[in-house]
Amino acid sequence: MRKFYLLFAALVLLILDVRIPVIEYPVFEAFHTEAPVTVSLVIDHVVGHRMRIDLFSDLIGYLLLLVSTAWIAAEDQRFRKCFIWGAASAAMFVYWQVMPFFLNGPLRFRAGYVLYFVTAVIKIVAVFIAMYTVSGRLENTSNHSYNNITVIIMMVSAASAVVSALMWFFDLTVIAYVYSAVQLATFGVVVWRIWNDRNLLMEGVRHA
Repeated sequence: MRKFYLLFAALVLLILDVRIPVIEYPVFEAFHTEAPVTVSLVIDHVVGHRMRIDLFSDLIGYLLLLVSTAWIAAEDQRFRKCFIWGAASAAMFVYWQVMPFFLNGPLRFRAGYVLYFVTAVIKIVAVFIAMYTVSGRLENTSNHSYNNITVIIMMVSAASAVVSALMWFFDLTVIAYVYSAVQLATFGVVVWRIWNDRNLLMEGVRHA
């Protein structure tokens, strides 16, 4: 069970987003464009002018995710895909943070526009796959219906994360945080349901 506690802790750290600006990026080199509002939205809000460190550090979350999934994958090969998605998400997160130090002008704008969505999608998929794989580890004929409901709640959590990411992009920060809270709440329900099913989980671990 300790392996799964570590995994759930990693997911909580990845879901919680409290962005704190720290290191300043090189001054943005403005360029002529027919869409100045979009450029301002991406550069001033989405990318920002300072590197943002998550109060509940994503780096620690990714580290715990990779350690826990690698640990569990030694017994259950299904968790390899969790490790792969986690590694891809971590790499995109790091690149997103350091990109403005190397790109400027139109390149920073275009990269910021595209990479925001790519990074968000890969992170959401990585979190969902981790939860879904744990649910699959629990699966048997006696709890099939129970797990199906749990998976549906996982989908609601992932959908909330998608909406939150979209709202943040368009600078609707209050709505974004509301949907982030929904994501966290539904994730809590998923963990609670898995905890109620922990005897089956422990049995699965013993027989893996």
